[in-house]
Amino acid sequence: MTIDWALLQPAIVAAAAGDREAQARVVATCLPEVRTLVHRELQHDFRQRHRWILPLFSTQDVVHEVLAAVVQDLADTEFVGAAPFCAYLGTLVRHRLLDAVRFHEAARRDRRQQVAEPTAGLAGIATDGREATPTLAASLGERAALVRDALGELPERHRRLLELRLCEDATFPQIRAALGYASDETARQAFLDAQARLLVKLRGRGLGRTLAG
Repeated sequence: MTIDWALLQPAIVAAAAGDREAQARVVATCLPEVRTLVHRELQHDFRQRHRWILPLFSTQDVVHEVLAAVVQDLADTEFVGAAPFCAYLGTLVRHRLLDAVRFHEAARRDRRQQVAEPTAGLAGIATDGREATPTLAASLGERAALVRDALGELPERHRRLLELRLCEDATFPQIRAALGYASDETARQAFLDAQARLLVKLRGRGLGRTLAG
């Protein structure tokens, strides 16, 4: 997708001034590119850790939600083109998601720490106008639980196949060797089938549009 910078630039200026319609236009225009950048970087970030959460970032709504919050704070920013602007947005979105994951992981380690909905006491956490990390962390935690539950309903071979492909970035030849499929194409078809089954279960839980394969 090619972004028309001449059209996007005035929308950015208006968005920075607080125009909600302009903010929505910026989000809609930049979402595909930002989502691609964020997902690629998160695959690298989570290659060794947090693998359980990778499928959550394959859904467009998560990136859209955080991107919308980022676009509300564009004051004092200047860019020379669409590519550096999207790169900037992608970096901010990625950092906020990583912050939320770290917060959620800390909460999992300490069960006495509660992740709650926003309250006056939490307002100080987002001192730069960002959405409070506990709110996003709670949302990610709920999504993670839904993904784990859905995966738990699949056969063991399907679960391992999805983990290899989505979380460990395994190639189909590697999956064929690890799980004993007859060919690379058989492994690929098995992945598509497992992915479709998981999507049905996630949609039944109100989660997920697409999973990257």
